[in-house]
Amino acid sequence: MSLLDSVKSADKFSRGFIDKLISGQLESAFSDIEPEKLNDQARIFITNVSQNINGAKVKKYSIVEENVTSFYSSSHDKFTNYRLGYEYEFQNGNNILFIMTIKETGGKFSILTFDGQVLEIPLAEQTKFSLANKPVLNYVFLFFLIAVPIFILVTLVLMLRSKIIRKRKIIWAFIILFVSTPTFILNWNTDAIDFRLFNFALLGAGFVKPALYSPWLLSIGIPIGGLLYWLKRENLLREFEQQSEEYNQ
Repeated sequence: MSLLDSVKSADKFSRGFIDKLISGQLESAFSDIEPEKLNDQARIFITNVSQNINGAKVKKYSIVEENVTSFYSSSHDKFTNYRLGYEYEFQNGNNILFIMTIKETGGKFSILTFDGQVLEIPLAEQTKFSLANKPVLNYVFLFFLIAVPIFILVTLVLMLRSKIIRKRKIIWAFIILFVSTPTFILNWNTDAIDFRLFNFALLGAGFVKPALYSPWLLSIGIPIGGLLYWLKRENLLREFEQQSEEYNQ
């Protein structure tokens, strides 16, 4: 991932903080943390992270997340938060995921949040999309991920080509395209399923990987809009015929 110009300084600061943890420069690392965030719990956690690394040599690192958000305080001072994620691979075979939030005010940086997690396997392996060794439910979910959008598109095309009142077509187009609820969300990498009662999504299905270290999330909604159209189709056609007869009289 290439860094945005606005993130380069924050990246240099955050990697410097990680270098201090690796080399055991704890007091210098503590000085990089926002004072109000540096409590006893934070000191213990950062100390443990540094001791677990124990001066290991870095083989390579990669940036797995970069997000930037700017704010203005009541005094109109601007401050910016950077959320940065790194995967460090060490020569001893360990991979560690570092995630931190950095605050910039007036060109000065400080750590707001920090987390370090030892990875059992590299992120690329941990979060890749694979069809191998998945339970049957995952394959069923994948089938509907394809079938639901096809059903919605076919329904939309047939509705637009049918003889119903034009104003009704506009309304039904929105209903068919966007009303797909409830929605089921599958974490493809862990096989966990979540449920949302109200959700509006184009074509009723989708997939996303929020960050490079995040799992693939697949979502499908019950295409209520399309199903409702088919239930109402005969009435809509009859309404068009009645209107046409009245117009011709």
